[in-house]
Amino acid sequence: MDQSLGRRETLLLTVTSTIALLPFWLRSIVGWLVGYIAGLLPLRERTFAWLQLKVFLPEVSARRVTPLVFANAGQTLLESLNIRPILECNPKRVTCDSWDKVQEWISSPRPIVALTAHTGNWDLLAAWVIAQGVPLTTIGREARSPSAQAVLRAIREGYGIETIWRSDRSGLKRLIACLQQRRVVAALIDQDTRVESISVPFFGSPAKTPVSLIKLGQKMNARFVTAFLFRTGWQRFSVFVEEIPDFDNEQEVLAAYNQRLEEHIRRYPSQWVWFHKRWRSPAGEETLSSRAYERMLRERISGGASGK
Repeated sequence: MDQSLGRRETLLLTVTSTIALLPFWLRSIVGWLVGYIAGLLPLRERTFAWLQLKVFLPEVSARRVTPLVFANAGQTLLESLNIRPILECNPKRVTCDSWDKVQEWISSPRPIVALTAHTGNWDLLAAWVIAQGVPLTTIGREARSPSAQAVLRAIREGYGIETIWRSDRSGLKRLIACLQQRRVVAALIDQDTRVESISVPFFGSPAKTPVSLIKLGQKMNARFVTAFLFRTGWQRFSVFVEEIPDFDNEQEVLAAYNQRLEEHIRRYPSQWVWFHKRWRSPAGEETLSSRAYERMLRERISGGASGK
């Protein structure tokens, strides 16, 4: 155990390590149940998930999908404490129809930047890629809680992933080295965060989307791909990887990314983190407070209803 950790972090790591010893299928079921129940409670996160579904994906039932969103998050959390069993028990549990093409890209001299998202079990996606023998480095944002960060770091180190944390001052230098060494660099860029971003359409509305990695990748002649994992059955997962054309500017790259992500979410609406306040930074305006953003969403719902 890391001696630098505090008592709270050590206790949490002990608890999560113990839970990780449980069978994968049991953790998956318990995580789903706990998440589903949480999705029925009057939580602030549940409110935002319901509102955003109503505004941006009105063709589905927000009342039905909202608890399923939290069920997927609960599943992902407990499954990710120990992913190894799903990778070892049956290789066919995770499939990728385009893997032959991916191997061709990996063999080429161009570095690869994989743009991914919080879909399905996103930690399983990284672990599965590593299990295929692909050198992978991810860019990660530290958790707000030191205890949660200790668990996050332990999970990722557990399946051999290299993570460049955004607070690391030497991160940019290491990122450039990874691209030069033709390691695959992956990043979750589907959230509104405090990094350099531009507004790109997502479900028909502008969404603040991180752009720094796109700029760096273009300078280094990187190949951009989208990579998402979704649940397609009981303990069955599918990986979807597609190349993004060599566009001239970062706006087009991110537009292609958001469009593809939207298409997949429409197919699997409960497997994305709808409780994240994705559209809280209107184009050309400052990021809204949670209260102001909630008011804006409710006004859009009321306006849509009155217009029918």
